[in-house]
Amino acid sequence: VAGACTAAPKELTPAVRAAIADSVRAESMRMLEVMKTRKVDEVLAFYGKRTAYAGQGAVGDWAAIVKSAPARYATYTKVECGWDGLTVEVLAPNVAVVTGALVCDKADTAGRSWHEVAVRTEVIAWEEGRWRIVAVHESSPPGAPLEGKS
Repeated sequence: VAGACTAAPKELTPAVRAAIADSVRAESMRMLEVMKTRKVDEVLAFYGKRTAYAGQGAVGDWAAIVKSAPARYATYTKVECGWDGLTVEVLAPNVAVVTGALVCDKADTAGRSWHEVAVRTEVIAWEEGRWRIVAVHESSPPGAPLEGKS
């Protein structure tokens, strides 16, 4: 229902909110499928050009994050993620907030495998004809490392 955002309705009725939330939720799930392919350009397409990022007590340099992503993704042999407790709150016809724990099992070319849990809040906006993450904050649950490689 991405078209729900092409013309702003005068009122966000429960039905309109539900349609927008379903559209955002579907795009969030589609991102997980794309992450499995490990095609970094397709993964980065889910983000805005100037996404604001904060995590683990630091504000990230988005340009540097994007620049480093291809090298990191080139080492992955497995990226399988799922949402735990995914919620979508529609703020406007073209803006929503997604919250949940992104739970991933990853492996790399060095033979390492690990389990990651990143509790995330994403601001999703309708940009250039699709939903994109324009701000993200992530942190680890108390006592758990974000990337616990073994």
